[in-house]
Amino acid sequence: MTRHLRLAAPLSLALLALHADAAETACPADAPCTAAATNAAPRVAAGAKQLWADSHLFADAPPPDVRAWLTDKPETDGKFLVVEFWRTWCGACKRMTPLMNTLQQKYGSELAVIGITGETEEAVKAYAGPKKTYFQALDKARPPEQVAAGERRPDGAADAASAQEPDTSPCRSSGSRAGEQGAYEARFGVWGWPHVVILEPLHRTVVWEGFPGQKGHELTEAKVERILAIGRAMKAEAAAEAGKKK
Repeated sequence: MTRHLRLAAPLSLALLALHADAAETACPADAPCTAAATNAAPRVAAGAKQLWADSHLFADAPPPDVRAWLTDKPETDGKFLVVEFWRTWCGACKRMTPLMNTLQQKYGSELAVIGITGETEEAVKAYAGPKKTYFQALDKARPPEQVAAGERRPDGAADAASAQEPDTSPCRSSGSRAGEQGAYEARFGVWGWPHVVILEPLHRTVVWEGFPGQKGHELTEAKVERILAIGRAMKAEAAAEAGKKK
């Protein structure tokens, strides 16, 4: 993924201000920031935002390329994409479902909420959690050699225990479920669920990322409204520039 800021300067600053809570990794003064050799979560400063995935903030990302749609395929042209990576066994995913439902219902004319999992269609159909009223898809499978590599971040937490964690913590796999990670999710290095990325309409640049329930860094309707407002301003600015060239 290409990381840059192609957005107009005032709007770029607005997005940066929106992400004043971006991750701040605590690193040694004489060494680069790296994950611990034990594959545990990178250390973060107290109160800073933590990611259970690789950071792609302000990087261009490809639109979802999925194996199959379990709902109608969403209309995505000109819309923000709210992509939620989730698991059927994940308690935190269930607790975040009402928020995702609300975003789709309230802002569906400007965005599309898409839930993606690498699990089987049978597992999703057997899912007994809160009803998801947004778009759902199955991720494409990764090559077998990548599945083995996906066990690099087990974090030591068992799946069953992870399902019982509070809203402020994502679900984490013990490593036995590495095969559930699909190709699109792997692009973002996700290892804690749910993980959400928001892609803007023009370049599919990531303008928000993270665990939506993290205390102090929650994804809220207010934040989404601010992101959409920036998007409207971008469209207006682009239209004005186009008008000047005529």
